[in-house]
Amino acid sequence: MAGVICACQSRAEKFFHLAQEKIEQRQFLDAVDLLENSAELEKNNRLWSKTEFEIARILRFEIHDYNKALLVYRELILKSEDASIRLLSQEAIAEIYFENIQDYTTAVKEYLLLESLIKDAEKLEQIRLKIAQCYRYTGSFKTALEYIDVFLGPAKYEKNSFLKLKAQTFASLGKYDEAVKNYHLILANDPKYFADENLYVVVAMTYEEKQDYKAAIVYLAQNKDKIKDQSYYDLRIKRLNEKLVNKPFTKGVRK
Repeated sequence: MAGVICACQSRAEKFFHLAQEKIEQRQFLDAVDLLENSAELEKNNRLWSKTEFEIARILRFEIHDYNKALLVYRELILKSEDASIRLLSQEAIAEIYFENIQDYTTAVKEYLLLESLIKDAEKLEQIRLKIAQCYRYTGSFKTALEYIDVFLGPAKYEKNSFLKLKAQTFASLGKYDEAVKNYHLILANDPKYFADENLYVVVAMTYEEKQDYKAAIVYLAQNKDKIKDQSYYDLRIKRLNEKLVNKPFTKGVRK
């Protein structure tokens, strides 16, 4: 029996090393086949977990077979004895639903499960931000705002991102004044972040969504030197002036 196990282990390692060569040659489908053979033969749970995790990585990032990657990650959660692998697999599942499949209803469920497992404070804030984003993307605006308010106060790493999402959510609800108020909180808290995220333009666009074209023009003019793309600034001012001139006529047509 010991000899048989050693033989299987040797074959498993051989398949794994052949797979690495295929990966270097960017022959990813062949690599997955070889890694699957390796995993099937592997008796050591740690090495099996490493092989399966590599299969999932290739499926996700190289082949973009997200459904098959999800199956592998879920198998790892069930069978791997490595707690870190199980945690990384759960995180990968949530990210696939959020970033790749864009199934935010499922993503929020996976992130909520992940939230209970995360110990690192910075990572936990990032996960909670994703949860709030999922609520917004699924149209659960009030739930998103409630969730943001719970974690905004104690936030240390993602405070600006929470405020930005809160402003976006108010805008989605048509509460443009509240949106602008929260954007201005970001400006007061971190002017560099505000500029880097191009929020001068975003605030002007919020006024535009409110159909307060005059306020949008004034705001852009006041902050012209802070807007990176001056050609965009010129075009935006032109379009806003056109909207301002045509606004009464536009309302008449809508009636």
